[in-house]
Amino acid sequence: MNVRNVLLVSMLVAIVAVWPLTGARAQDQSAVSPLDLAAMALAADDVPAGYFDDYFELWTPGEGFADFVSGGTPAPAGLERLYQSFYFSPDEGMGIVSSLLEFDSAEDAEAGASIVDVMLRPPLPEGETIGPSHEPGPAVGEEPQATTIVTYDTWASDGPRVEIIATSFRRERLIAGVAVERWIDPPQLAEETPSASPVASPVVPDPEQQEQAASLASVVDDRITDVLAGVSPAGADLALPDMTLPIDQLGDASLPVIGGHKSGIDLLRCGICGEENSLVPFASTALGGFSRTMPVGPLQDGEASPPFVSVAVSAYASPEDAMAALDAIRREPNDRPTPGPVPRGNRTLADDPGIVGADSALAFLAASDPETPDAPIDGAGVDFVVGAWLATIDVQEGLSGDDAMAIAVDLATQQAACLAFGEPCAEVTRPAQLE
Repeated sequence: MNVRNVLLVSMLVAIVAVWPLTGARAQDQSAVSPLDLAAMALAADDVPAGYFDDYFELWTPGEGFADFVSGGTPAPAGLERLYQSFYFSPDEGMGIVSSLLEFDSAEDAEAGASIVDVMLRPPLPEGETIGPSHEPGPAVGEEPQATTIVTYDTWASDGPRVEIIATSFRRERLIAGVAVERWIDPPQLAEETPSASPVASPVVPDPEQQEQAASLASVVDDRITDVLAGVSPAGADLALPDMTLPIDQLGDASLPVIGGHKSGIDLLRCGICGEENSLVPFASTALGGFSRTMPVGPLQDGEASPPFVSVAVSAYASPEDAMAALDAIRREPNDRPTPGPVPRGNRTLADDPGIVGADSALAFLAASDPETPDAPIDGAGVDFVVGAWLATIDVQEGLSGDDAMAIAVDLATQQAACLAFGEPCAEVTRPAQLE
C-alpha cells in the first residue's frame, strides 16, 4: 500500500473517531441558496478511467473554513460555504480535487479568490513547501483566473511528495477550482547509505498535468452553467437532494455532512478500497444517486460522537433492476459499502422489516469491529425498494442493536414515504431512540 493510501485509511479512522465541529449542515439548499454545489463538482464520468470516488465529498460553512479546510487561515469575507469532491487513481498515484466556494456577492468572490491557494495542501506530515507560483489561468469563466503550481514535500517525515497544479476561476458569486495532484512515495534508500535522506528537487510543471487541470476546469464551468440554468448536468439529478432524507437535521448545526451526487457503481462497491464484489454486475442498470452521512450523537467535550447515520437513494433502469440489486444485497449483505467513510463492520441479516410504501425491504444487524468474533452488535441498517428506487439507511456505532434497528426502520419509513409519494423530504422526524 502506498503512502497516499495509508493516509486515506488514517483519515477514515480519524473522521469517525473525532469528527470536527466545522462542517456544513445546509443540505436542504433551498432554505439557504438555490445553488447545488455538489452537482457543479466533477462527476465520476468527468475524470479519466481508473479514478475512484474518495468518499470525502463534503459541505463546509464559511465559519468552519479555518478549522476544517485551511489549517488556521481565516475565511475570506463573505464566504458562505464550500463543497469539495475527491477522486484518486491508485495505479497512477494521481488525485483530482474539485472545489466550489459560494460567496455573498460577486464582489466578495473576486476579492477572496486567492484563498484557493491555502486549500491545496492535502493532509500530510510536516515538510517543505515549494512555491506556490502562479501563471495566468485558462480562458474559463470570469476574472480572476489563475493557475497555481505548488509542491508539498514530506519525504523527510516518511510521507509523500505531492506535486499540484490547480486552476481556478470565478462565475458570478462562485469561485471554482480543480487541482490535479501527483503523489510520489519516498524513495527507497540504498542499504549501503542508511544515513542518506531524500532531497527534494525543484519542481518543473508537467505540461500534461497542467493541461488536465485546465481541461477539467472547463468541465466544471460547463456544469456550473447547467446548474445555474436549472439543468441537471451529467451524473447528477437536481431533484435528488430534496428527495433524500435531510438527516443533517438530526445532528448539531456545526457538524460536517459528507456526501453528494454519486455514480451507480460508487453505491455498489468501494472503488478506492480496491473492491470487486457480487454487486458490481448491477452497475449497468444503476443510474446514480445521492447520499448523506452525519454524526448524530451528542457533543462530548466539543466533539461529535456516534451513532453515524447514512442515507443513500439511487435510481435504477426499472423496478425489476432495483429489485434484483436488493436480492443480491440479501445474498451478500457485506458486499454493499456504506455511502460515507464509516467502515461497514460485519453484517448479519435480520427479519425483514415492514416499511410502509416499500415494495420489498431487508434489514441487518452489524458489529463495527469485524476482527473480533464476539464483538457486540452496535449498528443496523435497512435496504428497500420503492419502484425503481433503491434506498439504504445505515446506523452505526454507539447503540444497542435494538435501538439501532429501531432508528433505521423509522428513518427508512420516512424515506420511503418521500419516494412513494414523489414529494420532497423537507424535514426529518427525530427517532425516539435519539432523544
